[in-house]
Amino acid sequence: MTVSVRASTAADLEALLAFSTSAPVSWTRPDRYRQESLTGNHRPEWSFLAVRDGRPVGRALWWGGADAGAPSTLDDLLVAPSDDDDRVTIAAALIRVGTASFGAVPEWIVDLAVDWHDDPEAVAAVAWRTEAARQAGLARSTERVSVAWEHPTAAVAPTTPRLRFRGGDDDEFTDLFARVTVGSLDAHTRATVAELGVRGTALDDLDFYRCLPGRREDWRIAEDDDGLVVGFVLATRTAYDAAVSSIGVLPQHRGKGIVDGLLAEALRIHTAAGEPRVVATTDADNAPMRRAFERAGATVTKRRMVFER
Repeated sequence: MTVSVRASTAADLEALLAFSTSAPVSWTRPDRYRQESLTGNHRPEWSFLAVRDGRPVGRALWWGGADAGAPSTLDDLLVAPSDDDDRVTIAAALIRVGTASFGAVPEWIVDLAVDWHDDPEAVAAVAWRTEAARQAGLARSTERVSVAWEHPTAAVAPTTPRLRFRGGDDDEFTDLFARVTVGSLDAHTRATVAELGVRGTALDDLDFYRCLPGRREDWRIAEDDDGLVVGFVLATRTAYDAAVSSIGVLPQHRGKGIVDGLLAEALRIHTAAGEPRVVATTDADNAPMRRAFERAGATVTKRRMVFER
């Protein structure tokens, strides 16, 4: 029997919430869905069901900002265990129909345990999701590492050289976003440069970071003792935590320990604001940034697969 896919309605709530999984991947439990429905982060029109012969066989839950016109991420995609043989086809159909209705292609995020590579069940769960993403047009996948500072303090000691920090306007940050694309180890940055060019990538970054929660005045530009700009750091927020959302060192100043001072400044800002927790992410392949997080005392909390067009 052919599988049909449609957006849910308020009458479908119990069918949506009936799905669960024992696979070692993140998924949205009923209490969280109900809570985030109250804030508008989950909505019926962003929650899709795959139906076969009148029976729900899959669901996809997209997430977006409370005031957003379209979702920003696919946070949950589950297929009923009885339909495991068709799970790739069902999942790909959910993604295709959902994204077509949004007029955009949000990224699909699958959170995993830190050691998921050593778990055969997790490896299998990632494998079929990767194939479903590919069939749905999300051909690019990146593994990222999430870290956190619990009860951060301002005692993270930066290495030399000493840095001075100041604010900057959007034009200056756009220029800095463009300059740090050179030699970037970030997969998303490299892909966006290939698609939009350096200037387009910088403008895209500016739009994205301006939309994040947090205070615009907590964006910092770093200068060395000679007054030369050497990098920047954005202390912002996710929907749930204080965050270090972007950090960049200009190419000619890399390898001098400047990243440690940038991280220390972001943690100082959040500490002064009384934030109990600060989070950040980086690509698993970005060894220099991962080492910087480790030096700054961060704890790895999870890994995640990000599937994008």
